[in-house]
Amino acid sequence: MAAFYLSNFIEGIIMKRLASLFAVAAMAAATLAAPQVYAHATVQASEPAANAELAKAPAAIKLSFNEAIDPAFSSIVLQDSFGKPVPGVAKAVVGGDGKEQLSAELPALKAGGYIVRWVAIGPDGHRRTGQYNFSVK
Repeated sequence: MAAFYLSNFIEGIIMKRLASLFAVAAMAAATLAAPQVYAHATVQASEPAANAELAKAPAAIKLSFNEAIDPAFSSIVLQDSFGKPVPGVAKAVVGGDGKEQLSAELPALKAGGYIVRWVAIGPDGHRRTGQYNFSVK
């Protein structure tokens, strides 16, 4: 009689482990089958580059992201080295084949240091911000 209860007990443990293993395998398969989605819009390249020392002032700021960005909520602000906004910077526009580029035309810049501050919203709806510096000699 004790052997009967022991075999039922062991069989129950094995069935629970198999059910857990099946659930884990099903979740792993669903995760692998799901399309890949980037977590956030991330800058891949910038013109001018971060920390660049330019002999000639750039005509525009251009940022390339890893995914499309929302033009309604994405922007570029250019500040001088004291943090004051540079007047005459055009409103940033989104372009590129997949809407992954953000750019703003610039007025003629004087020699000095500048801070580029950007905001971008990707398809996931998350707001990303960043900044970098460059200088004109």
